[in-house]
Amino acid sequence: MAKAGALAGATALLAGALTGCGGDGSPSVAAAGPADRAAPGSLRLSAPDALPGGYRAQGPADVLTDPPTRPLPAGYAAFDGSLKARYTDGSGGVLTIGGAWGTITDPGAVASSAISVMLAPREKWAEPMTDLDARDPHDPQGRLKCGVSTGSFLVNPVCLWADRYTAGSVAFPASVEGNPATIDQAGAADRTRRIRDAMTVPK
Repeated sequence: MAKAGALAGATALLAGALTGCGGDGSPSVAAAGPADRAAPGSLRLSAPDALPGGYRAQGPADVLTDPPTRPLPAGYAAFDGSLKARYTDGSGGVLTIGGAWGTITDPGAVASSAISVMLAPREKWAEPMTDLDARDPHDPQGRLKCGVSTGSFLVNPVCLWADRYTAGSVAFPASVEGNPATIDQAGAADRTRRIRDAMTVPK
């Protein structure tokens, strides 16, 4: 339970930054999938029952589509919705995903804002967030960053992505601090690309 709570807290910070909701635990991240030349604002996130890697949903995703009550987050021209979902793998590890969708004019700004929130004192980096090849099927300018965070004696790989349609974060099951993370940055990036693509659907 302690592991799940700490992991959820770390992801709430990252998700809040991606959606412009701060660190209050409001729904957050995820992104990209079907058509080759999708029009701006034409894609959204979904939360399927199963995701690549053997993950299965713990329950229905929390989805918000209400208009934002505060100024749009940096990098957004329109903000259409957000979701938060939790999945488990065969070993009982919890995968936490937050995502948002709309019309994003500056994926880099969205990613930078999220990282600045994750640099709060409660989180530290065992491996700093670094750029990796997004291989985004919808946006050649899409961004993907992965790192390994530590907090509350836990170590977990974290990735975030942003493109012109969606933004998302994935926090993978944590290990005890001092032990190797369950997957490295390259492995986390590969899983995140597949999760991003599985979750992105047309509106």
